Amino acid sequence: MRIRLLLLTLISIVGLAFAQSQYPLVSIHDIQYIDSVATKGFVNSPLANDTVRVRGVVMVRPLVDPSVDSLRTPIMYYGARWGIYIQDTNSSQFWAGLNVLQNDTTVASQGTFFDLLDTSDVVELTGVVTPYGQTNELMTLLNPITPVNILGKLPKRPDPIQLSVTDFMNNGQSINEALKYSGMYVELHNVISANRNTTTGQFNIYDANGNYLIAYPQSRYFRLNYKLPWSTYQAPADGTPINMIRGIISYYNGTFEIIPLYPNDIYITLTPPLISNILRDKIQVGTNQQVTISAKILGGSGHVMNAALHYKIGNQARVTIPMTKSLNDTTLYTAVINGISTDSTLVDYFVTANDNLGLTGYTPSDTVKGNYFFQVLNEPLKIRDVQYSPFGSGYSSYNGYYVTISGIVTADTSDYAGLYSSNYPKRVYMQDGSGPWTGIMIGTLGLKGVDVLKLKAGDSITLTGRIQENYSVTAIDSLTNITVNSHGNPIPASVTVPTGTIGRSYNSTVAAEQWESVLINYKNVTVVRENADGNPGPNVSSVNNNYGEMFVSDGNGGDSTRISLQDGNNNYENFWDANFANNPNKIRITTGSKFTELQGILYYSYSNYKLCPRKADDFIGFTPTDIKELEAKAPKTFTLEQNYPNPFNPSTIIRFSVPKESMVTLKIFNILGQEVETLVNQQKLPGTYQVSFDAGKLSSGVYFYSINAGNFYQVKKMMLLK
Repeated sequence: MRIRLLLLTLISIVGLAFAQSQYPLVSIHDIQYIDSVATKGFVNSPLANDTVRVRGVVMVRPLVDPSVDSLRTPIMYYGARWGIYIQDTNSSQFWAGLNVLQNDTTVASQGTFFDLLDTSDVVELTGVVTPYGQTNELMTLLNPITPVNILGKLPKRPDPIQLSVTDFMNNGQSINEALKYSGMYVELHNVISANRNTTTGQFNIYDANGNYLIAYPQSRYFRLNYKLPWSTYQAPADGTPINMIRGIISYYNGTFEIIPLYPNDIYITLTPPLISNILRDKIQVGTNQQVTISAKILGGSGHVMNAALHYKIGNQARVTIPMTKSLNDTTLYTAVINGISTDSTLVDYFVTANDNLGLTGYTPSDTVKGNYFFQVLNEPLKIRDVQYSPFGSGYSSYNGYYVTISGIVTADTSDYAGLYSSNYPKRVYMQDGSGPWTGIMIGTLGLKGVDVLKLKAGDSITLTGRIQENYSVTAIDSLTNITVNSHGNPIPASVTVPTGTIGRSYNSTVAAEQWESVLINYKNVTVVRENADGNPGPNVSSVNNNYGEMFVSDGNGGDSTRISLQDGNNNYENFWDANFANNPNKIRITTGSKFTELQGILYYSYSNYKLCPRKADDFIGFTPTDIKELEAKAPKTFTLEQNYPNPFNPSTIIRFSVPKESMVTLKIFNILGQEVETLVNQQKLPGTYQVSFDAGKLSSGVYFYSINAGNFYQVKKMMLLK
């Protein structure tokens, strides 16, 4: 302990001398505060991309024990990075919590001494304020290496704020005001678990009115797929009463999350019956065939008293029938659904079990979107039968079963070759027609995986394999047979889909999910944001996120939607890589660029649906951002035109004229004078230009745009109405 105190004192002296005068000292409140949050929702910090110093108390240490080699393992899961949460020492404040990350953990960067921090240390950190999704983070300054200042140590970390689920959601709607708790340590009592994910350990916590938060297992004490070696944690069974749960609040995809940190942050005294392995005895159910549904049911804190199957045929009323316990296996329960005479009838069902303590377990936990189901079918399976998922779970009724289906390969490894990084793997797709639910991804697990990579676009194939979800994408995988029937067949025509149909839909939204793995196209689109995840320019660690994705809109209403440029084997780019600068083989796409048509396969990854063009042929009718006015002579004066349309929702066009070569800056500001976005910041030749501004993430209200070109400066007002 004396050695650690001496080292921390040395760190404090060295770090303070290095960083004290270089960067401004700000509070966590300065970084996180959002004015009028009730109407705005989340907006990026006004200090975004600024390098600052900030002080707080460490709520979770980065490593289990930095002094023991075998325990120098991260507590919070950030991939290869280290991370902590800090909070203002005054726990009664709002906007007082912050996530802090160190991107480089190699020996060369350990001069920050970030790894030596401990819970309840009061620290001063220097880093770059970086928006990520719907939160703001601090990326520690590594160029130059900037040590942490240890200012002292509290007897314990701040106590959690006592709240309820209704502070975050009411009647199923997230409450914007709760963003003031982002990054802060809170405590909730008497909730019920549901939607358990047995792969990651994630689950939801519900109150009696159906409001919920996601319990997100970022701490490796709770994360099953990257858990600490000695962790014995298992996600609570659906329906488990949770006496208390504590954790850090985060906001993601419009839903609040609570992130438990240490093992004592979840307290459970009773668990309901655990229901698993729900199976039907027939993979494909024909007319007038009865179906036996089975389930494994184990007691939790009590003894299982009874179980029931709840099923519904088409639009008829739901029927509840008792399940019978097997004589040979007392954990196996079964019930029979009688045969149905009408072809194509949809049947959905779920299972419940009660114990002697009055607790009820149920599977699935979401009996609106998540029910098991099957369709009565009297014909060979097609891809659309396998893909069909009408309730919003995204799961196939054949999930986990082996099936045989046929189709035409629409994309092969020459299209999605995994060229850029392991995040964009080789992929192969097939379709058996044009329309919703007609496409599926072909997986590469098992003995036939190599053979999948040999398939070519236009091949007519028949596959036998297991239907499963690969990172929320339905695939036929673990193939036992691949038959190539013929080569060189016409590929099914792409289907025109409005950009607003896909928009920025969340996972398994049926309107978008029906087009997963299908070849589709968007017509007459404008690039409304060249970088979907950050500012224009390259992906730079701790400064800017650019994953080669952009937002486009066809202008026919609804949200703009994502296009991924990194997945496909083409030369279009949005400058995600600084090495692309002045590369004559690359075609640069910027905000305002237009396409007569963009086509590709619809994919889902990293919580977003995205169209993935294949080769250059999928980019049709490209018009660069900067459109010179079709006149015989250059403009005589600098001008900034009124945006059109105005009012607008969510995108608008801004035109400006430059009579002589000038450095042009075009920026957007909110009514408080805070910069929202820079649309143009480059040298321009004489001409008239236009640029599109996408305000999809902003709230309704008045905004201003300004131009600075040479000695010319002008500001105009515009109105966003959603």
